[in-house]
Amino acid sequence: MQLWIAGNKILLLLLVIFTAYFTVVEPDRWLVLLVLIYIAMNLLISIVHTALFRQALLLLLMVYLIGCAIYTHPSFWMLFPLIVYEFAEFRSARSRWGLSAGLLLVLLPMLYLPPSMLVLYSGLAVLSFLSYTVLRQAVAKVCTQSRELEQLRTDLEQKAKHLLESHDLIKTSEYTVKLEERNRLTQEIHDGIGHSMTGALIQMEAAKRLLSTDPVTAGGLLQNAINISKQGIEEIRLTLHNNKPATEQLGLHRLNKAVESFGAQAGLMTSVVHAGDMEVITPLQWGIIHKNVSEALTNTAKYAVASAVHVEIRVLKQYIKAVVSDNGRGAARIIKGIGLSGMEERTAAVSGTVIADGKRGFTVTTLIPYGDR
Repeated sequence: MQLWIAGNKILLLLLVIFTAYFTVVEPDRWLVLLVLIYIAMNLLISIVHTALFRQALLLLLMVYLIGCAIYTHPSFWMLFPLIVYEFAEFRSARSRWGLSAGLLLVLLPMLYLPPSMLVLYSGLAVLSFLSYTVLRQAVAKVCTQSRELEQLRTDLEQKAKHLLESHDLIKTSEYTVKLEERNRLTQEIHDGIGHSMTGALIQMEAAKRLLSTDPVTAGGLLQNAINISKQGIEEIRLTLHNNKPATEQLGLHRLNKAVESFGAQAGLMTSVVHAGDMEVITPLQWGIIHKNVSEALTNTAKYAVASAVHVEIRVLKQYIKAVVSDNGRGAARIIKGIGLSGMEERTAAVSGTVIADGKRGFTVTTLIPYGDR
């Protein structure tokens, strides 16, 4: 806003100089000094930051212009409206009558202007008022947007902080769950299998002592120990079976972790979706899917110039479909390097195929058959 005011003052000052110096036969020799004083006062106003001091200088400048217009040349009235509006800006911040009083003050020079300058002065006064009003609205809008932007930045920082705290909480919760699961498994083994093995060991020790004196009783104790041991082995098998996660859970968990880690390291947005019966995917097939997805992600980071990558696992009627697609630049011609050739070889080992497409971004599709076709 200060630059706009300074620019308008310069233009009006040039107009005054042209009118007062070049359009008269014998220009006033004091005109140069008066113009320099006017420029100096404006420079002083621009470098002062105290509002009260600036108001005093503006008021002094108005009085100075009135004196110059009355006693030197009426063209100095052309500079009057801008100073009045600038002074009214301070008053309007405290009172709604500030700008109205400024408009009335702008009409004052019309009492002293010669008829030939009334039209020019009126036009300049109206133009200055309209320009100043539009500029005030623009500045107010910019200030409002700046406050909104600052508020958005503050909200974003708070949300980032909450997200970080939530991430830490999730990590802590995961660690707590692991500790609780380990404690539960330890207690289960101690209470069940541990007691059984202890009972079997006691009976075998007793059978060892009775083996020479009472073979029949010793044999019965050994049989009981064998039965207890068989029962303990069965409990071990059931415990391991109950606590072992399903293959599809392990496969999806590993895939999600790998894609999430890749996105964090490469600075890309990632997503993983799945559909269909994941139980039909064998550990061997999961291994191939993981390797192919990892290779496709690596190629995306190296060559795609992408901002997002999407991974999709679908179990169809006869095929397992794994798709890795990005929003990068793609490739009109697919050149098979070591990575893509390796994907094709490991997929072909289970009678599958790999399809690469570079028309819209880059997409690598792995198809693996399963079941009876």
